[in-house]
Amino acid sequence: MSNQKHRLINQAILGIATTFGLFSASIANAASLNVLWYGQSNIYNATISELAALAPTFDPEGDGSLDWNLTIWNPQDPAPNFSDYDVLAIGAAARNRILNFDPTGILNNKEAISAARGNRTFLSGQDPDNHYGYGNPGPRPNGPLGFLVNSVNWAGSAEGMGIVALAGQQWWLNDRSFLKDELEGYASYFHTDNVVIPTETSDFAVNEGLTTAGLSNWGVSSHTAFDKNIPGYLSINDAGSRPGYAVTIVTASEADGGTLGQETESVPEPTSTVAIVGLAIALFKCKRRS
Repeated sequence: MSNQKHRLINQAILGIATTFGLFSASIANAASLNVLWYGQSNIYNATISELAALAPTFDPEGDGSLDWNLTIWNPQDPAPNFSDYDVLAIGAAARNRILNFDPTGILNNKEAISAARGNRTFLSGQDPDNHYGYGNPGPRPNGPLGFLVNSVNWAGSAEGMGIVALAGQQWWLNDRSFLKDELEGYASYFHTDNVVIPTETSDFAVNEGLTTAGLSNWGVSSHTAFDKNIPGYLSINDAGSRPGYAVTIVTASEADGGTLGQETESVPEPTSTVAIVGLAIALFKCKRRS
């Protein structure tokens, strides 16, 4: 066989190997999220680690789930490279026996967070991280557990670093907050126990497995609400006791997006994969005979 043919076969084999490697990598990447969670007390951080371990088990519709590669970023820690993460989760801003929220890290890194921020933001006046392990109603799948898993998976399943921010009355409107400009004039601080999933958003992936009953009656279910006319956002959960207000809002353009990881380029179907492997084997045999 001529040198030219040898080169062509080698190039074909390299191309097939590269394609198969990219195929395998895209499958692996689609199965997990790099989650950066802003830390609080030691008890809180341990609870979030427990939640991360349970995240892949929450799949009420049987359509798939995601593993979390969790990193806890405590306020006293150096700022991470935010672009390394699919989502930044910031828990409820309060201080009690569980929560010990210190906004220093968030406020000191406004520019870096803004630069890495992607096209999905999830904001809620609820504090499911507080109620998940220590308060009414506990780690109920249609309540705090499902709420937390869905919010992180949704925010992390698009371009850039998604944002999840919960009950942030202590920092959202601070001058150094990366959220101030879009929330100022639209956030109100009042309590409600009546959280309603509207019919029009009940089939969104971000509400998978959740119910109005599961999100309500937590003792205090929500501490913050948003004017439903806020630009750029859509309410996925309403304040039932206050018409015109939302308890949870998400980026409007991405509201009905998925929760199964960042979209990857189309990959071969199994039959196509078999064909690729078969072609590679044939080329190897051809090269050996030569």
